[in-house]
Amino acid sequence: MQARPDEAAKIDWRLYFVTDTALCGGPDRVAHVVEQAVLGGAGVIQIRDKTMTDDEFAQLTRDCILATDRAFDATGRRAAVFVNDRLSIADRFGLHLHLGQSDGDPEHARHVMGEDTLIGLSISNDDQLAAELADPTADVLGISPVWATPTKKDTDPALGLDGARRIVHTTAGRAVTVGIGGINLDNAADVIATGVDGICVVSAIAAAQAPRAAAARLLSQWRTS
Repeated sequence: MQARPDEAAKIDWRLYFVTDTALCGGPDRVAHVVEQAVLGGAGVIQIRDKTMTDDEFAQLTRDCILATDRAFDATGRRAAVFVNDRLSIADRFGLHLHLGQSDGDPEHARHVMGEDTLIGLSISNDDQLAAELADPTADVLGISPVWATPTKKDTDPALGLDGARRIVHTTAGRAVTVGIGGINLDNAADVIATGVDGICVVSAIAAAQAPRAAAARLLSQWRTS
């Protein structure tokens, strides 16, 4: 079961920032980068850290929620917040959840979280997409990786633009689609042209000297593509 249909429609999916603690400059800098990303136009934030303890990750999540609140106060735009992998943290804070193929059972997550929160699921090949579309549970599909990326090494082979376009076409609007993997300012427009609803970036914002400006430039690709 997917979330209620109107939940995904509330979100601006065009620019989706996934945090990387090391690239942001350490745990104390992640919330700052998140705030700058939202100020620059990111409509979705995913908090991801595979090494922290649950207590550490819970504190990081609190900090990022406060960062998005500050950005909302400044802009009037509310960014959606996803938690990577950790169902208990997502449920505890009432946030959305993103799962990789080996991160857990989306049906169990839906049972825990109900229909008011969104579930994202990574899709790396046609077989995974067919299995998901046979009994849809996820509201947003992360097409991953579009290109190989050093920020995530445990991935399937890169799909390329043709692979991303094929998954978008096959999905046919039954879920939001976002592309992730190796996306930066130089190639963002090419990914947008595949028909995805959003582009996900990690290092293009996390490692930027000016994350707010980097986010604004990436978002501007939607207007020029």
